[in-house]
Amino acid sequence: MVVAHRGDSHAKRNEMKKLVLLFVAALALAACGNHKKTSYDEMGSNGLTTRTENLKTNLRTYVNRGIMMGQQYGTLQGVGWQSDSDRSDLQGICADRPAVNGYELCGIERGQKTNADGLPFADIRRDVVQHFRRGGLVTMTWTAPDPHGSDDQLKAWTAKVAQFLASLQDAYGIKAPVVLFICPLDGHSWYTRLSKSDYARLYQQTAGWLKDDEAVNVLLGYSATPADLQQHSVQMPDADIDVVNLTLMAEQSADTAAYARQLNTLLPLLAQTAQQANAVPALTTGIEGLPLCDYFSRLLMPAVSRQRLAYVLLGRNHGEPKQQHFCVPYPGCPNEKIQDFMNLYNHDGFIFLNHLNGLYLNHNEKRD
Repeated sequence: MVVAHRGDSHAKRNEMKKLVLLFVAALALAACGNHKKTSYDEMGSNGLTTRTENLKTNLRTYVNRGIMMGQQYGTLQGVGWQSDSDRSDLQGICADRPAVNGYELCGIERGQKTNADGLPFADIRRDVVQHFRRGGLVTMTWTAPDPHGSDDQLKAWTAKVAQFLASLQDAYGIKAPVVLFICPLDGHSWYTRLSKSDYARLYQQTAGWLKDDEAVNVLLGYSATPADLQQHSVQMPDADIDVVNLTLMAEQSADTAAYARQLNTLLPLLAQTAQQANAVPALTTGIEGLPLCDYFSRLLMPAVSRQRLAYVLLGRNHGEPKQQHFCVPYPGCPNEKIQDFMNLYNHDGFIFLNHLNGLYLNHNEKRD
């Protein structure tokens, strides 16, 4: 008879423990390899994220509260600075931020590092997410390059845009909802020379590709031209449009009286066009350099206050002070221009970020 020593039994038990631990470790390692980062982004019933669907609803109800005020690159660029993570020219004069930020995507489709305005897409992504987390509205335009008749090329570019839109998410995987203007009619891009039916086809085709590429955080916007509004010849694409925008920008040397007449003539037509499309109207505007010291109180405020606009997006500030590339007063510009802007800021009919609440919430949801 062979008698096992206590030491032999103890060694066998240790060996067995080691094998069990190795097996458990291997299972854990395999699980980690297949584990995806947890996302807290919920999907709604219409194929969009719940926050995007809530935004769709709230854009139509917030017009009763006032006009959201914003600026192109409002927290990303200003006079004498760029890509500061906690700065805006608006904040420098009124201790508040824009309720709406606008961004251009042209360049992302070709893998460029910067957009058509020379701003890095990495900075745009960071700024978008930060603005969204603060509760602000994000709008984007994609001024697509000319694919020279190649649908395959345009489809590939659209996929790159969809990929960037999907990347606009925070550390919890929650995507920032975006109002996207596909091929905005700006008067000089290649697609502005298309017939109305061909442009509508371009828009619908691109919107369909975005949907196929699972752009689940996107609401669609359409840009109407001043000429089309005046001639009552706006042809809306057969797509689910949420925002109809009019862009009316003026340079430093512009005839301000003519600009004022256009603004007062076009805004009622814009509101009518948006209503017919079951969308909300919005305005992108500004006079560079603010040659009128009372531009906001005498010209802009009376014109937009007569309409139920979702938002007004002012043109961007950039460059050095001597170049006068600004549509919003900034720290250091003439005091009378700052005071004039403060008349708008202090008016109850205009909403800036500090007073923008619940844009992405479901306000019809029952709470205990």
